[in-house]
Amino acid sequence: MKKIAIALILIFVFSGVGFARDNSTTSASVKYDLPYPGMLPDHKLYKLKVLRDKVMLFIIQDPIKKAEQHLLLADKRILMAKILADKGNVELAKETALKGENEITLLVFLFKDERRKPTKELFNRVEKASFKHQEVLNDIAKKVEKKDKKTFETVVYFSTVNLGELRKIYKDY
Repeated sequence: MKKIAIALILIFVFSGVGFARDNSTTSASVKYDLPYPGMLPDHKLYKLKVLRDKVMLFIIQDPIKKAEQHLLLADKRILMAKILADKGNVELAKETALKGENEITLLVFLFKDERRKPTKELFNRVEKASFKHQEVLNDIAKKVEKKDKKTFETVVYFSTVNLGELRKIYKDY
């Protein structure tokens, strides 16, 4: 978990980009369906699912398809975080939310490393997904105790940073 947090912090520190919040996306529900996550991290066989996901990412060579896989994993983990928080497993929900946003971080770095921009369709999907992630995470933050709220707010912030970086990549390449 420390590695994930460090990676997200590094993006913020080295990006040097400021972001304004678009309130129009947070005032109404974002029209983006998160996929059913299947097995949750509190299941005893979940580690096999994680292993499968890592193998899939390793096998996929096409950057666009790999980015789509990162987006799928991010979407599933954000919904997992909501389900876990609703079940009262807030600690695992926090960890899962961080891992979910880390998938978007990996997606952003994928395009930075390839020095190319995503397709318009993929960019639009990631942008919409990011707004949905922020909406879900803000909803979780409203429901958890004060001591847990900061983690979810931080993940929302990382989501904003990642989206800003992706917008910059899309504009520059």
